[in-house]
Amino acid sequence: MYSIKAVSQATGLSIETLRAWERRYGIVEPQRDANSRRSYRPEDVIRLRKLREATERGHPISKLSRLSDEELNRLLQEPGLKGAKANASQGFADQILNAATHYKPDECDQSLSMALALLPISEVVNEVLSPLMREVGDRWHSGRFTIAQERLITAAIRKQVASVLDTYNRISTGPLMVLTTVSDERHELGILMCALIAASRGLRCLYLGPDLPAADIALLGEKTNAAVVTLSFVMSEDNTHTTGQLAEVARMLPTSTELWIGGAGVRQFAASQVPARCRAMTDLVEFERQVEALVARRA
Repeated sequence: MYSIKAVSQATGLSIETLRAWERRYGIVEPQRDANSRRSYRPEDVIRLRKLREATERGHPISKLSRLSDEELNRLLQEPGLKGAKANASQGFADQILNAATHYKPDECDQSLSMALALLPISEVVNEVLSPLMREVGDRWHSGRFTIAQERLITAAIRKQVASVLDTYNRISTGPLMVLTTVSDERHELGILMCALIAASRGLRCLYLGPDLPAADIALLGEKTNAAVVTLSFVMSEDNTHTTGQLAEVARMLPTSTELWIGGAGVRQFAASQVPARCRAMTDLVEFERQVEALVARRA
């Protein structure tokens, strides 16, 4: 459960707006303790974020309040104001970079938290986090960023995304997706962004971090009856070792569980090194499409 202050921070709505919306339109029904303090469920937070986004697109809250969650989702899938959104996304990325440049971890956290609160998840992933990490990599390789500055940003991403994943997983009832990387693949931000996209589409996401042995991945997929196991490959010093682990996962994983792979490293694999059962993703946009298709199949 969340306090009204926490909900305000997570949704980008002021406390006064939250109270007014509840009083006038009954958009959510928070519980109250003995001292009449409000407490909100995770599903309340998610609905409030969607309502805030819809009002920013020009829809009146009086009409939005009568929409079901499904109707609200369909409304938000309609084309929006892309130019304004692009500027907002770039602004958040610039704020995070500036905070890391001046060694201010709290500002990194705050800017990323605001992006997650104010922008659709797909936009955060594709227009904030992905360009941000490319820029961080460029700055590190050129000597304009230290390892410490890079770590400030990656630590903020792990922390803030983990919080959002927890919120979604508390209410998700969709298929289970296990997300990780094989042994010696320690680049985790790509698979973490995949988890964020999948969770925002209603999947239950079991994110295990990077560097997990192939046998353990397959066993976990079996024991949890996962609908999908998703693996990310960024780079490997030993391509044969990496693809050997992929083959092991494919061999041991139950046939009822789909095996998805993605990341820049997949493009380095020869066709003969990719097991036939694998569904390879070219980028995060393709991953998002496959997630939506999975949800439709399992509906």
